[in-house]
Formats: sequence, structure tokens, C-alpha cells
Amino acid sequence: MNQEKLVEEFKRCKKDPVYFISNYIKVVHPIRGLVPFKLYHFQERILEALETHRFNILRKFRQAGCTTIASAYSLWMILFQKHKHVVILSKGDTESTEVLDRIKLMYDELPQFFKPGIAEDNKHTLKLKTGSVIKSRPSGKQSGRSLAGSLLIIDEAAFIENIETIWAAVYPIISTGGRAFVL
Repeated sequence: MNQEKLVEEFKRCKKDPVYFISNYIKVVHPIRGLVPFKLYHFQERILEALETHRFNILRKFRQAGCTTIASAYSLWMILFQKHKHVVILSKGDTESTEVLDRIKLMYDELPQFFKPGIAEDNKHTLKLKTGSVIKSRPSGKQSGRSLAGSLLIIDEAAFIENIETIWAAVYPIISTGGRAFVL
């Protein structure tokens, strides 16, 4: 692609997370390995809801790809919006690092013209040079304390012990206008 087409493509992806994810995100399939993330219609509707509603609670069936949707959307947000903070809470430490590893793989597989560069990369944090960051943490009594967020994702909320107490503790993360996606 020439420079003009790259700029046009970048702008289209910045405007439309469905287009970006459908065309540029790769995921690991348990049988086929690394494959393009081809969205089902219901997954496109989830992304559209994330864009239009502040609070989203998703009751889903197993293996619906919704954690992957949340991961891809988080990456889209920090790539194309400056100084955004995504906080992901998972059932435990293993799950929280697995979600962030999934996001890091998506980032690594992007074409170079999408990559602003990494400012910080560790077990629980991916910060880009855009100033935007994803922090993935295990749920617990201290979950989210002292964090602020543009987007709060709670993965597998039905399996998190004391979710009511944890919600009360993490709600301040988004109390200034951030959004929530509870799976």
C-alpha cells in the first residue's frame, strides 16, 4: 500500500472496531493455530453495543469468543485513542495473565503501521506510546484499588467469589464516566 492508502486504512480502522478486528486481528484456534479473527454476527453486535452503551452485561454460552472480543476491543481502544486506561479483572492471576498474553499476541501480529510502540510490558500491564494502557488483574478484595479507567472489563464474573463486594470496590474505576463490560 502506498502512504495515502495506509493513512486511509488507518482512519477507517480508527473509526470502526468491527472493521479493524475483522481485517487485522489474529487469534489462536485450538486446531488450526494462528488464524484471522472472523467475527460472527452476534460478535459484531457485541462490539456495536460496547460502542453505544456505557454498561454492558453479557450472559453468554461457553466458547462464544467473548473474552477474545473484549481483548480485541481493548487493543483497538488503546491503539487508536490516546491516554485511555483499560482495566481487566479476571477470576485469578493465571486467567488475568492469559487475557493480557492474548492481547499481546494480537498486537504482535499487526502490520507495522498500526504499532505505535510499547512503553511498558510486563505480566499485568501493556502500555503503548500513545499513553494508553491495559492493566489485567486478578479479582480480589483489593481489585482495582487506586486504578482509574476508561473501560472496565470483568471476565467470567459468574465465577468470581464475592462479585457484589468486588463490584462495589471497582466501580470507582469508571465512576467519572468510564464504561463497563461484564462477561
